[in-house]
Amino acid sequence: MSIHVLHVFSLPEQFGRLYDAYFQYFQQIRFLLIGRTIDFIKSHDPWNCKTLESILIAIILVLLFVIRFWTTSPSCLLKKDSKRARTALQALQTVIVPSCSLWPARYIKLVKHTSNHRTGSRIVVPLAMLLQDVCDGVIELRDPLYDLEDLIDQGVRAYGCSVSLKVEWKWWVEWLDRMLRGDVSAPPPSTDYGTIIDLNNHPLTHLATIQLPQGSRTTLEFTSLSNHIPFLSTKHIFCVIPFLAHRLPHRLSDVLATINDTPQLKLSTLTNTSAVYADALAALSTKITYDPVARQQCADALSVEGWRKRRLMLEFEAALMLRGWLERWNVVLEAR
Repeated sequence: MSIHVLHVFSLPEQFGRLYDAYFQYFQQIRFLLIGRTIDFIKSHDPWNCKTLESILIAIILVLLFVIRFWTTSPSCLLKKDSKRARTALQALQTVIVPSCSLWPARYIKLVKHTSNHRTGSRIVVPLAMLLQDVCDGVIELRDPLYDLEDLIDQGVRAYGCSVSLKVEWKWWVEWLDRMLRGDVSAPPPSTDYGTIIDLNNHPLTHLATIQLPQGSRTTLEFTSLSNHIPFLSTKHIFCVIPFLAHRLPHRLSDVLATINDTPQLKLSTLTNTSAVYADALAALSTKITYDPVARQQCADALSVEGWRKRRLMLEFEAALMLRGWLERWNVVLEAR
């Protein structure tokens, strides 16, 4: 009789492992609960003792099965997904904050996509979306300068998640379009002897137009891509983003080669001023952000959206400087 009862209440193979894992608890249940229950039933019922014990063990196994697998039910998984989504949103909020009380739906979608990946928690924000939303005033960066420095590289880590940027193919297309459109027309020859010339506003051919009295000097200032940035790599695209609306940065090697090919000029000194320039960019961004007069002047000149973009590009360029992907150089030239 007891054998048939055990067969009726037999369970899958998982219960064998479950029984082994909780063997001590089964022994306690057997001696503390089953024994007393059987003693009570024997005093009122003539059933076989072994049969009753088998029934009780099968019932307890079923209860343990329910408890064990309850945590893997859909409702529990939804709770876990909800917890992961909240954690991912907390991580995103360490970098980005919405300008109003509600998050845009596209950022909620990013968070949900992250929470659905069991093996990792990586929030990848499309670069174009981030830049456009900042310029539109939809979102703000908490600490733009230092967050951007991390976002463009390995990402920002918080609450066990990683927040990073994705460079879409459109940026390579924009770079190509900018290259095909070429440089703006060269300005007239410079006659400002001894002044500082911002080479970012001029093509390299401008060096041949500089006319100085013999022995006099002039200073070139320019931003260049670091020599370790591979051409058309993701880092390269990051570096040209602040310059897409203007003139693309020169490479130091190209500038030096052009100086050597310019017979009326010779190189006097070459100084890397990247750290100082990064501080100047950050200071300018702070000024047009918090100085009401400077902020209003910038907004009047560029519009509110243009003011936001100007501030963002200053911070973006400063972050690239701090990362070492862009470099700022001062070159003192002397007339032969």
